[in-house]
Amino acid sequence: MSRPAIPDLAWWREDPERWELVEFDGQHDQDGLPIDIRWEDREQVLGALVRDPGHEDGDFARFLLIQETRRHGHSWGFSHCIEIAALRVAEERRVEDVWLLWEAVSTSFDTWCGLPHRLLFAAGVATTTEYVQGADHPQGEELLKYLGEISEVTDEEVAQTLAHRRRHYSEILDELAVE
Repeated sequence: MSRPAIPDLAWWREDPERWELVEFDGQHDQDGLPIDIRWEDREQVLGALVRDPGHEDGDFARFLLIQETRRHGHSWGFSHCIEIAALRVAEERRVEDVWLLWEAVSTSFDTWCGLPHRLLFAAGVATTTEYVQGADHPQGEELLKYLGEISEVTDEEVAQTLAHRRRHYSEILDELAVE
């Protein structure tokens, strides 16, 4: 039995108070295993954001990334949902989003291995590095050290990563829509 479809993006965009309907809700099942009862609805919303990106979706994408980061901190494994949310946030190219992206990347072993670390440089390699250097943030030193380890990345490579991952998810969602 398939789940009912979630409302379209226009409905979500209309009122940010509705976002709580896809907020992380970590629980444990009867066997004590971690679950998030809203992950499937969030997955549908994230799929819609990939198929129909809007310049006004930045705050919603950041909210969804926070929810996916919480989900991945609650359990183990890697879901493509966190990458889609991170991709949408990275596509905004806002330097201050490096903290959200860093939290997502460093949440667990699985997110560390699964998320493209180049997303951290979405605002530009030099811009991001300078921003983190000047920031007073609890994770600042750790992030700056890591950025230094991967700083051989170019802005062009970051742009290619964003474009490649967008194509990847767009193609998958297009294929699923046909089935």
